[in-house]
Amino acid sequence: MKFQFYRLYALLILSSALIIWSFSEIHGAMQHQVESYQIDIDSVFHSLNEADNKLLIRELFRDELALPQDLADKLARGETIALTLSGGKTYYYRQAPEISDSNNKEPAKVIAFGPVLRKPTLAVPTELIIFALYASLGCLALLLIWPLFRDLAQLQASAVEFGANPRKMEQTINKRSAIYPLAKVFNEVTLQIVDFLQMHKELSRTISHEVRTPLARMRFALQLSKAELDEKYWQRLNADIDEIEQLANNYLSFAKLEHREAKIQKQTIATQAFLEQLEEKFALYQDKISIEFIADDGQALFDANSMTIATQNLIMNALRFAKHKIQVRFCCDKDQCQITVEDDGPGFEGKGKQLLAAFARDKEQSDGSGYGLGLYIARKIAIWHQGRLEAAKSDELGGASLTLVWRNQPTK
Repeated sequence: MKFQFYRLYALLILSSALIIWSFSEIHGAMQHQVESYQIDIDSVFHSLNEADNKLLIRELFRDELALPQDLADKLARGETIALTLSGGKTYYYRQAPEISDSNNKEPAKVIAFGPVLRKPTLAVPTELIIFALYASLGCLALLLIWPLFRDLAQLQASAVEFGANPRKMEQTINKRSAIYPLAKVFNEVTLQIVDFLQMHKELSRTISHEVRTPLARMRFALQLSKAELDEKYWQRLNADIDEIEQLANNYLSFAKLEHREAKIQKQTIATQAFLEQLEEKFALYQDKISIEFIADDGQALFDANSMTIATQNLIMNALRFAKHKIQVRFCCDKDQCQITVEDDGPGFEGKGKQLLAAFARDKEQSDGSGYGLGLYIARKIAIWHQGRLEAAKSDELGGASLTLVWRNQPTK
């Protein structure tokens, strides 16, 4: 980029010098402009043929002329002045040479020439020259700047396209462009990102196929050896397998969200029907803790699969910290929908925003389980629905309150 910087800097210096020199020349021409006269010789002979104009040159006294002050000053300096009458005839005047005689001082005389029919000459106005200069500079600047902004716009479009669909991008910027080094670095970075995403997807598939199979064998072997193991150790091993399986499921959900493999398909669903399905899934936890599901009679527009994952993650997070009760509320109106999960646990204590990032965990409150993906996945799904995930303190239960909020309108 140093070469491009030096080139642009030199161009600006040369352009500034050219502008200063041009204005200096124009100013000098305006200051030292001397008026010149051109007489058509045919008009002179035509005047000689007329009876009353046989002599075009004559002398007259200076006092016989009534001139404006600027013309009188020019005449006094020895310059030739021209006066055109309404009839189109032009007279030229010049001060006659003075005779140096101290004893005889005559009044100043003026030599008159005319009348002649003067053809008008078209002089280019100075304002037109200045306008042409500015227009030329504007066109020059446009020719220099337009290719740069055109390439920048093309690079911006490529970046937006890559963000929407990460893939290997072709190099479309010419090597002679000023932003070619930037475009080259962008292309190299996109290639690295694509390779990283591909590796990430392969790792996700490996976890899906390679980890679940040995987990299933371990669970089967654990069931066969249940009678031979102490109950305490058997529950510990079973909990460890559940934790590994939960990690694999969370990571697969996380990978799908990051790579946008899931397609959002919004449908209008009754709030009560949605919570009834969740209530059936979490019925087995009712013996350990009370989970209350409350829904109004509204209709909500959302993707059922992704929103089910988000709500389940919020409930699972509440199960880790709740003491006796969890409340799940789904309310909706014509403009906005929200799902709120509250518990009577210790709450976030001001750390709610920090825990919404990926792989963020609260070590002080957590029992050591969980990998910080549940809330991040819920937040991602809320963003997909043009909404947000809010973390606050529960006013009713005193613990944490997590709310999914999104618009209940189709995306325009």
